[in-house]
This record gives sequence, C-alpha cells and structure tokens, in this order.
Amino acid sequence: MNFFFQSILKNKNTTFILISALCISLFSWVDNFRFDASSETLVLEDDLSYELYEQINERFSSSEFLVIALSNDDIFSNVSLANLRNLEAELEQVVNVANVISVLDAPLFEQPKLSLVKSATNDKYLLIDDLDLNSAKQELIESPLFNELIVNNSGTAVAMQINLDDAEDYDTTVKQIRNILNKEINFKSYLAGPAMIASDTISFIKNDVLIFGCLTFLMFFVLLVVFFKDFWSAFIIMSNASLVIYLTISLLGYFDWPISIVSSNFLALLFISSVAVSVHMIVKLREGRANNLADEESLAKIFIPCLYTALTTMVGFLSLLLSNIQPVIDFGKMMAVGVVVNLIVSFVFIPVLIGFKGIAKSSEFSLSKIYYRHLYSNTKKVFKTIGIPAIFLLLPVFIYLSLGLKVENRFIDYFDESTEIHQGMKFIDEELGGTTPIDLVFTLPEEEILIDEDDFFFSEDSETSQYWWRQKNMRLLKSIQADLNQMPELGKDLSIVNGVLLAEKLNDFTEMGDLELAFVRNSLLTNEKAKDLLASYISADDRSARITFRIIDSFENINRNVLLEKIDSYLQTKLDNTNVEYQLSGLGVLYNNLLQSLFGSQITSLVFVFGAIFLMLLLLFKSLLTSLIVLFIPLIAVGFVFSFMSIFSIPLDIMTITIASISVGMSVDYAIHIAWRFREEQKISKRDAEINTIHTSGQAVLITAMTVIIGFLVFVFSNFNPTVLFGLLSALAIFISAALALRLIPIFLESK
Repeated sequence: MNFFFQSILKNKNTTFILISALCISLFSWVDNFRFDASSETLVLEDDLSYELYEQINERFSSSEFLVIALSNDDIFSNVSLANLRNLEAELEQVVNVANVISVLDAPLFEQPKLSLVKSATNDKYLLIDDLDLNSAKQELIESPLFNELIVNNSGTAVAMQINLDDAEDYDTTVKQIRNILNKEINFKSYLAGPAMIASDTISFIKNDVLIFGCLTFLMFFVLLVVFFKDFWSAFIIMSNASLVIYLTISLLGYFDWPISIVSSNFLALLFISSVAVSVHMIVKLREGRANNLADEESLAKIFIPCLYTALTTMVGFLSLLLSNIQPVIDFGKMMAVGVVVNLIVSFVFIPVLIGFKGIAKSSEFSLSKIYYRHLYSNTKKVFKTIGIPAIFLLLPVFIYLSLGLKVENRFIDYFDESTEIHQGMKFIDEELGGTTPIDLVFTLPEEEILIDEDDFFFSEDSETSQYWWRQKNMRLLKSIQADLNQMPELGKDLSIVNGVLLAEKLNDFTEMGDLELAFVRNSLLTNEKAKDLLASYISADDRSARITFRIIDSFENINRNVLLEKIDSYLQTKLDNTNVEYQLSGLGVLYNNLLQSLFGSQITSLVFVFGAIFLMLLLLFKSLLTSLIVLFIPLIAVGFVFSFMSIFSIPLDIMTITIASISVGMSVDYAIHIAWRFREEQKISKRDAEINTIHTSGQAVLITAMTVIIGFLVFVFSNFNPTVLFGLLSALAIFISAALALRLIPIFLESK
C-alpha cells in the first residue's frame, strides 16, 4: 500500500485534475437525483394487498383524495356560498383533480320536502334564489350522506372533498391547491388527506436536508477546527465528505434510485461515515508527522482498520436486503454504494490534499489527554469491579425491553403541532370525519350472478343483475356499516348505503324494497355529479360494493393493526353463512402491513449482520476472544437504544428503522479501531498500550463522536418530528457506541 499512496502523493496534480474532470462529467447524473413520495414507497415488496389496492382502483375510480375544511363566522350566508362556488371552480382546474364535492353540490330535498319520486328530478341547491339557508343548513347537518362529509355537526365548517385522478405524484397538485387557499381571505382553511401527508413529508425532509444539513455542516467544521486546532485539517475532512456525498448522489441519479421517506436519512448517515473515516486518517497522519513517519506509511497503517470498518458497515446495510420492504432494500443498497465510494474517495482525495499542503503535528494538549486524565483513569477501577458486571446483567434486560418496542405510529405525530398539516388533520378528524381511508370491498362470486333479461333489474348498459340494489343485500351493507361505525377509531363512512339512507329519509324513513332501490340507482345514474360519486363505491357491473371509512388519526390510543384485526374478525363472523367475499384495502392497510413487517425484518437483519460481522472479525483479529469482545459493543449499543425507544414509547417505524444500522455501524467502527490499535501497541509495550491507544485511535473516536453528537442535536429544532427523533436517537446511539468502545475494549483486552 505504501507504493499506492506514494504514487498519489507524487502525482497529486494529475490526480486532482482527474477527480475534477470526473465531478464535471457526472453533473448530469446529479440532476437525475430525486425524492419519491409515491404510495409505492410505503408498501411491501410483493404485497398482495397492494395488488388488491391497484385492482380496486381500476374497478372503481381512484380512492385518492384531499379534504379542505373551510370556516368563517357565517359559512351559510349568500356571500360565503358565492365565494365557495368561485373557490370550487378554481380547484377543479388543478392538475390531477378529478372532481370536487362540496356543500354546494348537495341536493336539497326538504325545501319544501319532496317525495321520493319527485326527488329524482330535483335541482335545488344552496345557491338558488329565495332559499331558507338556516333550514338548508339543518337539512345537510341531519343528512346521512352529507353529515361529516361536507358539513360538520354544528354547521360551523364545511368541507370540499377533492377526488384525485390516479397519479404517481401529487406534489404539484398539493402545491397548486395551497397557492389557491393562500390567496383565499374569506375563509380559514385546513387541508389534509393521504396525498398531502406524502407531499408534506417529502417537503419537510427536503427542507431539513437543506437547512439543518447546512447548519450541521458548518457546526461540524467549527468543531473540527476547535478539536484539531488546525483549519486545514478541518477543511480536508469536510471537503472529502462533500465529495463523497456528491459522487454518491451522482451514482444514485445514474441508477435512478430515488430517496424515499425510509431512506431520507441516507445523506446524514453517509456524511457521518465519511467524517469518521477522515478523522481517523487525519489523526494517524498528524501522529505520523509527530513521529517523523512518512505520510504514505501512516496512510498504509490506517488503511486496514478502515477497510474492515467499511466492510463491516457495508455488511450491516446489505443485511437490509433480506427485508421484504422495497424502500428498506433500496436504502441498504444506497448505503452499501455510499460506503464503497467513501472508502475509495477518502484514500485517494485526502492524500491529494495532503500533497498540496501538509498538516500539523499532533497537538500536545489533545482531547484524549483530557478524557484519560479526568475520566478514564479515575473511574477504571470502579468500572472494572461494578460497571462491567452491571452491563452483563443489563443485557437480558435490554433484550426484554426491546421485545416491547412498539410498531405503531400516527401520521399526525410526524408533524409539530404548530404546522399547517397537523392543525388540518386534527381539525378534520374532530369536525369532519377523519382523513386516512381504509376500504372494505364486498363482492359476489361471478358464477353466482344470474343473468335474466326479464329481470326488472337487468339493464342494457349492464351485463348483470343489479345485485347490491336488492333489499336483502342492502340490509347486509347497512348492518355492516352501522356496526363498524361504532368503533371510535373510525370516522366518516361512505358507500351506496348513505345514498339509500337519504332516500329512505325522504320516504318517511320507510325501508325501500327492490323496486324503489332500482329507481334510486337509475336516478343516480342520470345525474353527472351523483354518477361520478357512485363510481367510487360500486363497480360498473354492480358486482362489487365499497365502503370507505376514514381513520381518526388523532385518536389517542389508535393501533392500526388491532383495528384491522377487529374489523377482519367481525366480517368473518358476519359473512360466515353468506356467499359474499370481502377484502380490506386502502392506504391504511398498506401502511399497517409495512409497519408489522418492520420488526420481523429488523430482527432478521440484525441476526444476519451480527453473524457476518463476527466472521469478518475472526479474519481480521484471528482471535475468537477479541472478536467476541468487539462484537459485544454493538450488541449492547443496539440493546440500549431499542430499550430507550421502548421505555419512552418511541415506535419503530419507517423513519426510526435506520437507528439500529447507525448503532451497529458506528459501534463496530469505533470498536475495531480501538481494538486494532490496542493490539498494535501491546506489541510495543504492554504497560503503555492502554494510554497510547486512548491518545491515538481514542482521540479519533472522541473527536468523531463529539462532533457528530453536537452536530446532530441541531435536528431537534425541526418541525418534522421524525427528523427530531433521528437527531436525538442518532446522538444517543453514537454516544453509547463511543463510550462502550473507549471504556470496555481496553479493559477487556488488557485482561485477556
């Protein structure tokens, strides 16, 4: 390796030109780098529920929607209603908007009260002249169809449900709607819905990457200058990290691997990894300068431990490929590529910069000396007699607590209470029936549908009898909808039942027979607005009917998995003696499947990674005991972090799943460097091995850990709660990893 580094140092100008040319040539690839907030990033690989979700969207119209809640002091005045009409017309022009349903589109049947037959030709709406608006408001509030769909129980707020066309990305749609609402001065508005959650999540992530990424970068630079007391050393580290990020982003753009919600912390993790490698290299080079060692010799000595830390880190992230969650798989691939880029770039680019201008020798008054004198040596005896046994005793406790880790969260908890989306979701949950949909689809097996041209329910535009428009079957749907409506986690329900209940209200609350149901169906098909709405809840062949429930995401004790299990159990019992098939679908189901797979996926990945790392440690150290000692550090680190999450009810979700990778990666990194250097120092002097290790590799670990911890605590100021948790948990994971490596490794190896 000496020859390789010597060649780079001698040919620094040529190497620098080649690196610069490479950066310029890859610029177009950088332009392809993108974020992806589509629903595909929140589903399992080969998830049958997702296939069903797609099939249902093809069978019915798209289930994607947004909800706008609007309120003012007098929402049902002529002026307010006219403003609503203008707003509705403007929203219908937005890209990907299929249609808009609002209180203005709700037909009125009691102004004066109409019979069921006359209601079919009714064209009375809120904006007609000489209408008693107070009576109209009361009618809508009492309507089984429109209550909590477009008007709240008190009549102080109305909603517009914006049904969306099927699309991969609704980011542009959400932005256009927001721009329209921001210009609206007549109403206080709230916006929510699945499409907005995805869009805002990515927006918050982008903002955090830009704002907090820049702040963290500057903080890292300042801290490195303080710790090294050398501007040039800090510049080298940060320049190398920037180049690693740039080249990795270029490769992601080339492979068209977008950043999803799961992999949103990718850049931060890669940055940490790059800083860690660079710090170890700089510390070794400064040490070599102090001992009159040639730079190429110093680089060759640090290469082996850096190579193995890179390999173990890569194995850790490649273990994520065992997951069946596609975004998690993509994240593993991204980090593996990033680790390779980091290793190559660091051992090429840093020697080039060193060749241009050398670095200072090690500072006499180093951070490691402070640590050794005031903390390490004074607590060594106590730690050996009490601390180590306590850690071993705590290990089963950590395992037990980790098993209690929650796999559940609420979308609303992603966002700070001060944010628009949090306030919107809470308001709509409380006043207008919730935001996150789950679908129940009921289907008659095709072979049991009888076609009879003499049947009253047979029509020329349909090849089947109107199965769901029969009294006995409508009773079944009514019963199911009424029973499930009693669950507090479920808000507004919507299906053809709501229209039928409205018709029965006009029919003096008399249950409709087959003839009347057929009349209602045909009446609905003659009205374009009603026809569009109907298409979302019953298939074109009338075989399948859909009931959509909105989950109250702000419900304090919500557990999606338990909720879905209750619904499934109820339906099994309810439909046991019928020929009706049922399916649960919707984004709520897809996301729950993802969450429930996370814990099992995490356990599988960790078992694999610990096994693979152990084999690699055996190759590196050629000692079973040393390998076990090094492996013990990430085991305790992961257990501690998982226990912390369990105690403080921090759920394992698509955002916090990366914390285990951080804990394993950083703790193995620190442990390998400390163990490797301790063994090398023992060959020279067993008496001084401990102190020399702390003053060399220990200093690199201390600088890296303190820099990263302080830098990542900046993220606690984000309005996006997953970013806050990422910052806090990352800081905790790195603190524990560094503390364990610095404290335990020398003690264990000394007594070996």
